[in-house]
Amino acid sequence: MGATTTESPGAPAGAGTAAAQRGGLVLTEKVVQKIASQCASEMADVEGRSGGFLGLGAQGDSQARPRVHVNLSGTSAALEVEVGLPFPASIQDTTQRLRDRLAQRVTELTGVRVRQVDVRVRYLHPRVRRADERVLR
Repeated sequence: MGATTTESPGAPAGAGTAAAQRGGLVLTEKVVQKIASQCASEMADVEGRSGGFLGLGAQGDSQARPRVHVNLSGTSAALEVEVGLPFPASIQDTTQRLRDRLAQRVTELTGVRVRQVDVRVRYLHPRVRRADERVLR
């Protein structure tokens, strides 16, 4: 005798189907890449590059998302992120905050455990001074 399920009128399709029969969700590297890139761009000090042709002439752009490469293996991933950072600032602190954020947010949003985040700082951009900020010499 097989298990039967009943569906209520107006219930979402598959709502009464046993979990084993519903199928699964497959995330590709491209999906994880886009999510990680968006999460990285949400940090105030991190920027990507835009413009150029075939990798030549690209310029730092605070509105561009950083480039991310993903190596997905089962339910875990390694990320490689290329960013531009402000100067002067602590590169070590900023990259560690980026690693922590990506590991947490990508895991929360995708269910894929981030086992490693490598950050490549491609360039430094001068931090814009506020009008009331003074430089001591």
